[in-house]
Amino acid sequence: MLLLSAYLLIGIGFGFANAPLTNTAVSGLPHSRAGVAGAVTSTARQLGSALGIAVAGGLATGAGPAHLAEASRPGWFVVTGCGLFLLLVAWAARPAE
Repeated sequence: MLLLSAYLLIGIGFGFANAPLTNTAVSGLPHSRAGVAGAVTSTARQLGSALGIAVAGGLATGAGPAHLAEASRPGWFVVTGCGLFLLLVAWAARPAE
């Protein structure tokens, strides 16, 4: 149940982050460059996902099936840290009122 909750939170986070990131990238450039902005955003998202999977897999390497949950905890801390960093950046970049 804990793992399902964690996956649910990650899915919600991706859902809330992907659309605004793409919208910000595309709306920040002229219409003639919208495709480039979307491609760069997609590439950055895929590269980040691949690196995240590699880091999490590297942290859990060598653990047997009985110890996999315990070995994956540092990966979850990295994911949580990245999420908190994203919230901090979003808060700092908000428009002035």
